[in-house]
Amino acid sequence: MIRWNSIISPTYVDGPGKRAALFVQGCLIRCKDCQNRDLWPARGGWLSEPEQLAKVLINTDLPITITGGEPFDQARALAELVTLIRDKDPGRHVIVYSGRTFDELLQRGDVNVLRALAKIDVLVDGPYVADLDHDWMQYRGSSNQRVIDMRATMRMTLSDLIAEGPILLDWDTPELVITEVGDLLGAVGLIEDFPLAGEVCETRRCGEPVLLV
Repeated sequence: MIRWNSIISPTYVDGPGKRAALFVQGCLIRCKDCQNRDLWPARGGWLSEPEQLAKVLINTDLPITITGGEPFDQARALAELVTLIRDKDPGRHVIVYSGRTFDELLQRGDVNVLRALAKIDVLVDGPYVADLDHDWMQYRGSSNQRVIDMRATMRMTLSDLIAEGPILLDWDTPELVITEVGDLLGAVGLIEDFPLAGEVCETRRCGEPVLLV
C-alpha cells in the first residue's frame, strides 16, 4: 500500500512540460519553509494499492512526476509503483522529487530504493534550502537540488560514479510555458522582464509565478 494525498493533472510546474503529478503523504525530512507542510503527517491522505495508482497515472497519458511528501519514506511502495508504470508503459517519462540526496539514498543500502532508482528517468534530489532559492529558479525549489539523469547514471560503472558523481541534466535555463488555457508560466525573473502586461500570481512551485494574459 502507498499513502498519498492527491493527483494533479495536468500540471506545468512539477518538471518540464505538461505532466501528471502524484503527491505522496508523509515526510520525515521536514525542510524549513517547506511549502507542503500539510503533507508531513504520515497518517493523512489515502491508502491505495500501487496497482490502482499506476493505472490512474498511466490513464492520464501524460509524463509522470512523483513528489510529496517524501516518496522514499515509502521506498517499497514507490518501487512497486514505478516498476508497474515501467512494465505497462516502458516509454513513459517518470520524475521523482526527493528531499534526500542521491548519495544518502544509496547509503541506506535498501534494495527497494535501488529498485525505484533503476526504474525512473530523473531524480531531483536534496532538501529545500530557502537561502538557495532565487528568482530564476524553475522546476526546483533551491539551487542545491540536482537534476539527475537516472537512466545514464545507472549505466555508469561504480568506479566512475564514485569518481565523477551522477550525470546531471540542465534545468538552469528558465523557459516560458504556455498552458492549455493560455496562461504563461515562468521563473520570477523571466516573468518580470516579459513585455506583456498581465496579472501575476504564484504557483505551487517555489519561486515560479504565472502571468495571466
